[in-house]
Amino acid sequence: MRSTLYSIEKFADFSRRWDTLNQQTQNQAILDADFVSCLIAHFFKGSEQLVVVEQADEPVFIGFFERCGFGCWQTVMPSQAPLGLWLAAQHQITESLLQQIARALPGLVLQVDLLQADSRQLQVDVNIYQQFYIETGNRAVPIHYDDFTKSIGKNLRQNCNKAYNRAERDNERLESALIINVDDIADGVLCYAKIESQSWKAKEGTALSPNNAQSRFYQEMMTTLARRNAACIWYFMVSGKVAAVDLCVIKDKSLIILKTTFDEQYSRYSPALLLKLDMLKHYAAHPELGVNNIEFYGKAMDWHKRLNSDLRSIVHLSWQSTRLLKWMVRKLKQRKQSKIPTQPQAE
Repeated sequence: MRSTLYSIEKFADFSRRWDTLNQQTQNQAILDADFVSCLIAHFFKGSEQLVVVEQADEPVFIGFFERCGFGCWQTVMPSQAPLGLWLAAQHQITESLLQQIARALPGLVLQVDLLQADSRQLQVDVNIYQQFYIETGNRAVPIHYDDFTKSIGKNLRQNCNKAYNRAERDNERLESALIINVDDIADGVLCYAKIESQSWKAKEGTALSPNNAQSRFYQEMMTTLARRNAACIWYFMVSGKVAAVDLCVIKDKSLIILKTTFDEQYSRYSPALLLKLDMLKHYAAHPELGVNNIEFYGKAMDWHKRLNSDLRSIVHLSWQSTRLLKWMVRKLKQRKQSKIPTQPQAE
């Protein structure tokens, strides 16, 4: 194997090989080169490093790294990226691969961390430390939607029926809409930002607003992907007014819900939940659209489980250059993990 260090400006030269590696491994829209290029344009500082490891002139690893302490490097992890910005052939991480990465990085390298790895089909050497990050999930689109609704819990069915009955008493009309036109996608991101900028996230400073950096990223990324039919937006509406919005990207029959928000004045109708059910119903009724799986990638909440989602772990991977460091880091990480309080899951 041979490893080489590049500046992030060189990513354009590797974008086709990056896409090929993604296609051969995780095959997710959130790891497509044009998604990553938008992240670079809006959130990278410029000091990040691109590492390419090749074997027989073919890339077996491509990833972005940043220094995180003396002798320590980790993969770049913008909060807008659901998974770590790295790809490995066969989704396999070996100690020899990490040693090659360490050789490419500048200066003394004592530790290399690969952040937010999807555990699905992940292969990791036993001497590489895996740290649990979150539990996430996906929900296969049911072949027969009516049979699916019978399989979900009684309480969930009752809550959905109550929402529709409440809307009928209020003389309100509930409906969903799928947005795929590029110009409408751009407007949809602004609609999302307007709703979220008035939500609880605004108080925490994490919300999209019509003119902030996050909004500009989602505008560019969503319209770029929409031009090749790889992005869409779902609305849930109450009498024609948008009550909930999901920003989604699509690749190879899998739709990923990147972000979801709802207008709190319509919370009595559970718009975010009813929207997910409408999406499942729509794709079940239209198999010609080619979507047979919905990925959430965020932390699995109770409602994910009530939809009978398949759950799996997102993990961090950590390698140290010596046995002593391996032992010390494991002890520190395990101690830190044991002190994290268990959080009640949101509805």
